[in-house]
Amino acid sequence: MFLERRTAARIAVNTRAIVVWGNDLCRAFAVILDLSSGGLRIRLDREAEIGEEGYILFDNRMEPFRLVWRASRSAGLQFLMPEEG
Repeated sequence: MFLERRTAARIAVNTRAIVVWGNDLCRAFAVILDLSSGGLRIRLDREAEIGEEGYILFDNRMEPFRLVWRASRSAGLQFLMPEEG
């Protein structure tokens, strides 16, 4: 039986995105499959070992992320909240 661990509802989308990571700004093209206030699920256009942290660019947004899981060309990314100062 599947146990739902998500804290926010997800909305199915089909949005193009660019994933950027590393000091040398590696990048990969992706499609966002679903989106919530806390993160998203993507499918990469090709096999790529995306970094543990980076940025995802989509819909005129640039969001910092942390890699939560990866399987083949799919990945789950959690948005990083800005630190309060």
